[in-house]
Amino acid sequence: MHPQPGLIRTLQQITLLVTALLFATFASAVNFGHEGGIEWQAWEKAAFDKAKAENKLILINVGMEGCTACNRMERVTYRNQAVIDLINKHFVAIAVDAQARPDIGERYSDWAWPATAFLLPDATQVFAMAGNKLPRNFIPLLEDLVAKHQAKKLKADPNAPYSVASKPVETELTRVRDQVRMQLDRALNETNYSWGRFGINTEVVGPRLMHLYYRAHLYDNNELRQLAINISDTFFDALDPVWGGIFQVPIADSVTRVPERFAKLRAIPEKRIGNQANALIALSEAYKLTGDKKYLDAVAEVDRYLVDWMQNPDGTWYANQKDEPEGLPHNWWPQDYWLLKTDEERRKYGIPPIDHAIYTDKNAEVISGYVKAFEAFGNKAFLQKAIIAADTLLTNRLQPDGWMRQAVLNQQMSDDQRVHPHTEEVRPFLRPQAQFGHALLDLHQVTGDDKWLQPARSIADAMLATLYDETNKGFFATVPDDTASLIPPRKPLEDNAMAASFFYDLHILTKDERYQSIAEATIRAVATPNILAREGKMTGKTALALEQLTAAYVEFSVVGDTALPEAQSLYAAGLEANHPR
Repeated sequence: MHPQPGLIRTLQQITLLVTALLFATFASAVNFGHEGGIEWQAWEKAAFDKAKAENKLILINVGMEGCTACNRMERVTYRNQAVIDLINKHFVAIAVDAQARPDIGERYSDWAWPATAFLLPDATQVFAMAGNKLPRNFIPLLEDLVAKHQAKKLKADPNAPYSVASKPVETELTRVRDQVRMQLDRALNETNYSWGRFGINTEVVGPRLMHLYYRAHLYDNNELRQLAINISDTFFDALDPVWGGIFQVPIADSVTRVPERFAKLRAIPEKRIGNQANALIALSEAYKLTGDKKYLDAVAEVDRYLVDWMQNPDGTWYANQKDEPEGLPHNWWPQDYWLLKTDEERRKYGIPPIDHAIYTDKNAEVISGYVKAFEAFGNKAFLQKAIIAADTLLTNRLQPDGWMRQAVLNQQMSDDQRVHPHTEEVRPFLRPQAQFGHALLDLHQVTGDDKWLQPARSIADAMLATLYDETNKGFFATVPDDTASLIPPRKPLEDNAMAASFFYDLHILTKDERYQSIAEATIRAVATPNILAREGKMTGKTALALEQLTAAYVEFSVVGDTALPEAQSLYAAGLEANHPR
């Protein structure tokens, strides 16, 4: 579904004005590409115009630095001379870092990483694929697309990313909530405690798991509670016993879960900070219910990895650690390296490179994770790390108009060998605003300090000023730019759900009724039946937001001078109470 043409024109006019006045946007390729290689373009209208003028197909390559399959595709397939020649002759190739551009990353997230989409010269998607392909598989696919394009036989892909819903949903939110619950419950595999056939994926399990904990508490359901704890326990399988930290997917597989012969196919030795944030939250929630020391020990291992390997001197965190070092033997899989049992054995082959990009949305996830760990374990060092990171990001990235930048180029990044060009975009993106807004509210509630509430309100107001659709409600993924006439603006379901949850919590804490109405209108704008069905099990944040909006909240307030020991003791008692609502 496309937005109304009049709305698109209006958005474009507003965008041109806003861009001229506020935003300086530029692309910077940091050590990306190779001389004589593929002629990669940035995601900008000039690239799409080139494709149309030359009647070439468009190849869109979306991925991230910490992605094993992305790195393999770059090293093997995109450096193959036959692939290079074929793409440069018949395609306009566009490469996008999914974390630097979260709006585009979300748009193609259905195809995982790397996502490779093929578009006609007019930007109509005709095909998309997930994962890497070797040259012997990729070349026939490219040749087939070229032949069909020349014969005018390519047709629009029915699975292309959805854009703006035609109208807000009018169904009661409880019915929408029940639909999302059903989708998640149907996808839950209680044999391996995951959503899907292949076991836990620590990058995406977080919101779905928190939804289980929330429902278990809401209905005092011991069966759901135990199921949530069992899922939290799967994080132990993904823990690196040498350096600490959580892998995307466990490397060492128990024969009771996956046959040994499939282990290498299933294991994903990637360490992203999103994995670490989800682990902090999952393990902390399990500890609150059980008091079992094993969760504290596991959180300490996650913390050790974040501090030793991923922390910038300013207290923020780098994005990813790649899957293998430069010195890996040619006949080894990356998993073989990570299965080495000592620090000395690993260092003999080198250290897998760190992606030194620092993203606001991913840092916000870690901040919230440390806050949850402080709530569970009472370790003030966890809270201090969250505070330092939040202060640093506010100091360096909060814009005069109240929104947060997603990324800022740093010197270390210029030395990184990147798979995707890092695009510096000085514009508001929905995901970092909503995620960082959540982190600020987490800090406000755990400290009782109003210093976190004011920037949260500034971010919310900036979101309304720059990203909110006053006509049809809901938030755009970013400020529509000059590609909007070709690639329709998108209101991503999960990011809008996160925004709705943020606004609802802000309403509770400020008693500003305007924020409550924005929360409900946002969910109604994006949670349409066709979009919910399309997203399937990828609806954890939507499920959480719907639970919040359809259940009464519980408020615990301490009235008195914050310096009084009695007031501090009462506040501490409130924090100790396990009450997700």
